[in-house]
Amino acid sequence: MLVQPGQHLELTIENISHQGEGVAKHHGYSVFVPFAAPGDLVRGQVVSAKKDYARAVIKEILQPGRRVEPKCRWFQECGGCNLQHLDYDLQLAIKTETVKTTLKRIGGISPDIVKDILPTQAWSYRNKLQAPVAMHRGQLTAGLYKSRSHDLVPVMECVIQEDVNNQTARQIANIARETGVTPWVEREQKGSLRHILIRHSQATGQALAALVVSALDFPNREPFLNKLRETMPDLHSLVLNENPRPTNVILGDREEIIWGPGYITDEIGELTFKISSRSFWQVNPVGAEKIFQKVKEYAQLQGKETVLDIYCGTGSIGLFLADQATRIIGIESNLSAIEDARDNARMNGIDNAEFHGGRAEDLLPQMVQKGLKAEVIVLDPPRKGCEPSLLEAVAQAKPSRIVYVSCNPATLARDLKLLAERGYLAREVQPVDMFPQTSHVECVTLMSRVKG
Repeated sequence: MLVQPGQHLELTIENISHQGEGVAKHHGYSVFVPFAAPGDLVRGQVVSAKKDYARAVIKEILQPGRRVEPKCRWFQECGGCNLQHLDYDLQLAIKTETVKTTLKRIGGISPDIVKDILPTQAWSYRNKLQAPVAMHRGQLTAGLYKSRSHDLVPVMECVIQEDVNNQTARQIANIARETGVTPWVEREQKGSLRHILIRHSQATGQALAALVVSALDFPNREPFLNKLRETMPDLHSLVLNENPRPTNVILGDREEIIWGPGYITDEIGELTFKISSRSFWQVNPVGAEKIFQKVKEYAQLQGKETVLDIYCGTGSIGLFLADQATRIIGIESNLSAIEDARDNARMNGIDNAEFHGGRAEDLLPQMVQKGLKAEVIVLDPPRKGCEPSLLEAVAQAKPSRIVYVSCNPATLARDLKLLAERGYLAREVQPVDMFPQTSHVECVTLMSRVKG
């Protein structure tokens, strides 16, 4: 170990890691520095040291490199963004390189098949806001958490959120204060209002607010709800979600619709989708359409195929493909999303799509054992990727093509390697910048079965 915690080092930042941290070398020893830019010369203080690497924080920028002024006044304090100090074109280049190096290092995949990342809207792109509520300087405040903590930062204007989300959350917090609603106090497990969740559709103009409360019947409920109804007549729907548990999971299982239908509708292409508070839905609508179009391109449908849409959520990708397939079969463990998917199929007049609720890891092997075959399988798993048993069942279904949508290049690389061992090779990878100003990156990958 070449350095010790507390030690000050003069560091030149060489590049940016897959987690968005600056990377410097100290006598060949790697030092990771959050919020650094390529070319920065900084004085850093070591905060942790391992055998092979250390982490340091910037104490002084001695000479700035390729950095720009962040737009957000809470940047570095709020845990939401970590790349605002980098020009957007540089962010894109870093993410393309991240995908290439990660797939090569973990999956043994040639960087030559990775295309340049597709850009999206760099600011004000998020259609969903989840704002925790807590006491801050003696009053109820909605904001965002500091990185790796539950300490509230009073972010009033998140620059990656659609402005209507910021305005709606601010208004709800103000009314909660005026009507005496108490915020949730995590340490004491008491109080009423825990989170404010806002969903908005640019396409339809509709907004949904879901207020997470410790109990549906809470003190000052009626004055609070009456004031909301009086002040926010344009809010399409208001839902109370009850979560009494001491948990990091935001939403509970019980809901009460206060007004409206309890959902909004959004549009991608020519399709309309029903989005409830608990439904998975892409937070970047510009990026979502680019992903859907790329999935359709990679699927190469001729109108005769059966398509399996695994981790289908509200059915969006499968329904987007339905006009070019004979049969769409969706699998999703979130039963609320499955209900939305079936409603979405009906709403769009699509009758060749069916949706099954349950764990894909359980359902798909059962379906394959019963003889199910599919020409195309779409995978869109959570960040942890797919279990080996699921990938085995995917291979046993013998699709001609697999289209894998991933939000984590590391687990994508791992799964592509496992699928390659089962006869499927990655042909092309298209990164999409679904999360500008952060180090996250989405990828769409085409795999095809090796003949023989």
